Amino acid sequence: MNTNDRLYGIYNRKWDALCCILDCNQLKGYEYSPLLLSVDDPDDFDNADIKVMVFGQVMSWGNWYEYSRQNQTLEECMMSIKTFDNIRGSIDLGGNRMRRGMGGGINLFIDIFNGKLPNKKIRYVWNDIVKLGRNIRGNEKSDVLSKIENDYFDVIAEEINAIRPQVLLFFTGPDIYWERKLQQRLQATPDDYSPIQGWNIRQVARINIDKEKFPSVKSVVRTHHPCAWISKKARYNDIADAIIPSLID
Repeated sequence: MNTNDRLYGIYNRKWDALCCILDCNQLKGYEYSPLLLSVDDPDDFDNADIKVMVFGQVMSWGNWYEYSRQNQTLEECMMSIKTFDNIRGSIDLGGNRMRRGMGGGINLFIDIFNGKLPNKKIRYVWNDIVKLGRNIRGNEKSDVLSKIENDYFDVIAEEINAIRPQVLLFFTGPDIYWERKLQQRLQATPDDYSPIQGWNIRQVARINIDKEKFPSVKSVVRTHHPCAWISKKARYNDIADAIIPSLID
């Protein structure tokens, strides 16, 4: 069973009930279609030496992610992400690597991390932070949507264990809303946080998680959104240096 098979199993168990409750609440637009993960080439991905799961905001505009629950199969819906490549990282709709914003920040980290481990096969997968909890200002349906996704599609822990990453990297920042959601999904507390050398805990935090609940994960880091004013290159370099010792057998 490969990564996509495991992800399909997670979603398939929840899909009918989720679609039914979304339709009953007339939540049928693009913004109400939950993000479903898949990988481009399961054989290549599953044979990687290191897998990194990155959590961040939407990385590009346009129809980067769109499917019809009514007209497409679950498998087809899972293949709808158009702007992330498991090798190259964030790309635009033309297939070019992103250089700015969230996508550009992720790609900078990828380049730095890959450069430090040139003999390792490293693959990446992206997850949207809205799955930690909706925080949609001005959306009159945000409360009901948040409740529906918490009750019917709380899948992050299962996704992590299906993808089996060694590294989790959260670009959620220290905002209390996202910190609480992050801790809830990882079953962590503020006492599980510690800074890495050269940075305070708001800028970069290492998070200790239960290894029995997430057996593949060796390192978890939370840092600012790539557009934050603090230096990206120096920060990502130090994050990479802090992660690597946990990956050396």
